[in-house]
Amino acid sequence: MNEKLRKALDFAIAKEREAEAFYKEWAAKVDNPAVEALFAELAGIEHGHMEMLSRITPDEIFAKNAGPQPDLKLSEFLVEADAGEDLTIQEAMILAMKREERAAALYERFAALDGEAASLFAALAREERKHKSRLEGDYDEHILTEN
Repeated sequence: MNEKLRKALDFAIAKEREAEAFYKEWAAKVDNPAVEALFAELAGIEHGHMEMLSRITPDEIFAKNAGPQPDLKLSEFLVEADAGEDLTIQEAMILAMKREERAAALYERFAALDGEAASLFAALAREERKHKSRLEGDYDEHILTEN
């Protein structure tokens, strides 16, 4: 693997590690069991990404998740919640959606720079969009339909 791709993978691994730490920290701090479970699940997903990225080859990344992810664009219309110990499930989901949106946007900006790592960052952006899409679907189903 060339040096640029290795650096790109190392960067992505560091971002996944940071996301995992964030979700673990807040899972331990919140009082709401549903929020704790959501953040623990998200931490596990981010850990899985970190593990996958540490073992994957560029060819495998480029082949995964080739299609665009559906986007309800809910997070674009929601006000970001502040992370606090008394987060509601709604606030936790908004916080998570916003984090996934920012991660996807970051990877998309890197992909737009072109170069050898562009395909890697595009694949990572699609993965983050997939998470955002899942969170938005859950939010639509469990929060919006209940209000």
